[in-house]
Amino acid sequence: MARTALDRAERLFSAGRNAEVISLLEPQVPVYRESPRFYYLLGSACLRTGDSGGAYTYLKRAQQLDPACVEASLALAALNVRKGETDKAVAEYLRILDERPGDRMAKKALAMLRTEGSPERIAALVQSGRISRLYPGSAASSRILVRAAAALAIAAALFALAPAAVRLARGFARAPRPEVAAVALNELERATPVTSGGSFKYVLTEQEALKSFERAKTLFQAYRDNAALVEVNRLLGSNANPAIKQKAGSLKAFVGAPDFRTIKDAPAFADIARDAGLYDGCSVAWKGMAANVRGEGAAISFDFLVGYQEKKRLEGIIAATAAGMQIPVDRPLELLAIVRVEAGKARLECVAVHELMGKDGA
Repeated sequence: MARTALDRAERLFSAGRNAEVISLLEPQVPVYRESPRFYYLLGSACLRTGDSGGAYTYLKRAQQLDPACVEASLALAALNVRKGETDKAVAEYLRILDERPGDRMAKKALAMLRTEGSPERIAALVQSGRISRLYPGSAASSRILVRAAAALAIAAALFALAPAAVRLARGFARAPRPEVAAVALNELERATPVTSGGSFKYVLTEQEALKSFERAKTLFQAYRDNAALVEVNRLLGSNANPAIKQKAGSLKAFVGAPDFRTIKDAPAFADIARDAGLYDGCSVAWKGMAANVRGEGAAISFDFLVGYQEKKRLEGIIAATAAGMQIPVDRPLELLAIVRVEAGKARLECVAVHELMGKDGA
């Protein structure tokens, strides 16, 4: 008997091939519009690839079609954790426990949030991949580096790659991103990688366009997300074929949450001042001071004086926003933030704020 698209998606999902699940199922929405399992698989695949918007849309639909689907509820709660909305996550987990008092995953999640529920710890969970412990289902991608215990659990499957498994167990390596490899150019796209008409900020040759696309994938596999984003942004602003741009843009779904400890290839203020568009979505960890703080609660904006933490040298001033954070004025700070570029102008979207102590903070 021929397998249906949903059957094939189940097998792909179990194998952790989430990008392929999305590619297979999204065109099938009209066919499976009343299937909660369809929306659960599609939403869970989006969750595992970092597409929060798609994950919410599809998982919410699965929950609407089948309110008793605990997997969809657990996945939505995990999505709230990933987004840092821990109050919503806790409410969802408590609702699940009201209906299923013995649910082990909900209990485990609440215990984790009690010890690791701060914004910084949540960001670290996402960046390290340990957030996958909260994902329901049997996808291989949910086993992303759960330190020694998870490494031992998959040791048999990785026997032929024992040295790599040992490195994973010791925390010296990160799990590969099979979904990145699945985003590939077809023969037609490789044959016509650039267009000749129009006006573009960056003009690339055919070889440069292809090389930039493959380099972005390589950098994502190496968890050098900032450097990968530069390649993606260059392609998006170039004369590259629209189909290549679409696939390059889809790679942004793999950008991990920023973390002070693991940030790589962070641009300097001078880089962004020179060409802001290349760094849209990149993470930075900059020191300086805040000035002109306005608003409160979820709507705080201020000017960040980059490099001015010792009041000796000012690299530049950039607008910044923060939600639910205290922004001390006239104190040396270090911001962990994401660069957002709108109409060619950059601003910082704060993820975490640390006040520098000791010499700078005395």
